[in-house]
Amino acid sequence: MADLQHQERCAFFLKRKQRFCKLVPGPGKKYCGEHANSAPENEIGAGRKRVNCPLDPNHTCYEDQLKRHLKKCNSRQGPPPVYLQKGVNSGLTCSQSKEEDTKISHHSMSKEELLTFVERVQTAYKGSVSDIPVAVLTHEGMKEMLEDPDNGASALKHLKQQASLIGHLDRLDLLKSDVCFVEFGAGRGRLSHYVQMCLPEQATSHFILIDRANTKHKFDKNVRRGEKGPDFERLKVDIEDLNLGLVPSMAEHKGPIAAISKHLCGAATDLTLRCLIETLPCKSSRNAPKDVSPSSSVGESASREHSASESTAQRNSTTAGQLVDGATSTIVRDTEEQREDWEDGKQKVLLTSGTDGSSSPPSKRLKEEDAQSTSQVEGILIALCCHHRCTWASYVGNGFFANIGFTEDDFYTLRSMSSWATCGFARGQTKNEGGNEEEEEEENSGEEGEEEKYEQSKAAAIWSVEEREEIGRQCKRLLDQGRLWYLQQGDFHTQLVRYVETDVSLENIAIVAARGKPANTT
Repeated sequence: MADLQHQERCAFFLKRKQRFCKLVPGPGKKYCGEHANSAPENEIGAGRKRVNCPLDPNHTCYEDQLKRHLKKCNSRQGPPPVYLQKGVNSGLTCSQSKEEDTKISHHSMSKEELLTFVERVQTAYKGSVSDIPVAVLTHEGMKEMLEDPDNGASALKHLKQQASLIGHLDRLDLLKSDVCFVEFGAGRGRLSHYVQMCLPEQATSHFILIDRANTKHKFDKNVRRGEKGPDFERLKVDIEDLNLGLVPSMAEHKGPIAAISKHLCGAATDLTLRCLIETLPCKSSRNAPKDVSPSSSVGESASREHSASESTAQRNSTTAGQLVDGATSTIVRDTEEQREDWEDGKQKVLLTSGTDGSSSPPSKRLKEEDAQSTSQVEGILIALCCHHRCTWASYVGNGFFANIGFTEDDFYTLRSMSSWATCGFARGQTKNEGGNEEEEEEENSGEEGEEEKYEQSKAAAIWSVEEREEIGRQCKRLLDQGRLWYLQQGDFHTQLVRYVETDVSLENIAIVAARGKPANTT
């Protein structure tokens, strides 16, 4: 029976996932339609030929149906939405251009240079980073999912992470009605789905799921909760190009905003923070930025005052339980689809070209007097990963680095050393033992060939495996402290927490930020 089941599956082997394709091929064929091009000539024969889609070569279609496919392909380009503004969150000024990432690392350093640099890192870490508390939380709404006996090791790891993040949202008092949850790097949207599961009954919250990639929306069927409940909106856009204040549903929203993400890679975290702070109008940020010392303790925000929004009106929703898809704003109601063309808003963007002291370079900001939205970000919860993918241009903590005496070159050296924390020197493996494909890249996140290069470097002769991993963790935390510094400029109370144990995920640190109240969720 097992042999029969194997024969019925596609014969194409997926190298990254280390398994065969699970799709079922047609009668008498060994390969499914998507991998038909990999079939031997005698199998293809006089059959229908498949070609790469010209809009996205990552998938194929039948050659005789190419014109039909192009009309409905998810990668087709429509009119750009009003909220898509190229490079609005890039961190570059008007006179700057995006250059190729600098390839500076620790590999070219001598032994003496390595020792000196690590000493600087350790000194900066002791003076800037507070102790990070362990805060592994859960939520009653996740109990049934966590106790499901059918959960595999990989699924259980994800559920534990999501349950803890939701527990932190609960501690921040954000699991309530009229909150707009914005999930960055949403993928299939599992985190948002579990958040809506844990909301009170009859909650009228709104969800905006942001991702630049085309993803399967099979999971979206799980978010429909009948006639009442949250509604979901998908935006297919790069975070770098997203002016969140110009999203029509955001402009209509009058309640608090909560930003969430599970394992947002490298520079995407900085783009997200800049998007939240600089493209959304906020009453409490209209004052001049306050000076925050890089050595200030977690949760400190003396003399900060918060003026709570007086508006508690509910956002008008066309149909509860709706799903809105992408730039073309396709509203999905069961099997019906209705197209809506957003009219050009009256909102304008103010282009700034100056600098504000030691803070990061300004980007294009939403002009406050022209903004329709009176909402504000009340909480931010981001599980961090892949610090080796940060870039100096997008990084929001440039001012913090200047305060602790680190330069741009130091940033890139520190970035390359951050991978020491997770690249698996002691494990001697290149794949997550739990088979967690989604986190495989995150937990083995060194640059290509990092381990091989490292073993040839001088560092291996200086520090033990445990010492190297601790140095890598300190590098990561300094990068994260720069992000806290940036949020503190916007009147946020901030904290780093260990939201799961390391046996669940090596990338187990999350940023917790709240405006107007301490971010301590421990």
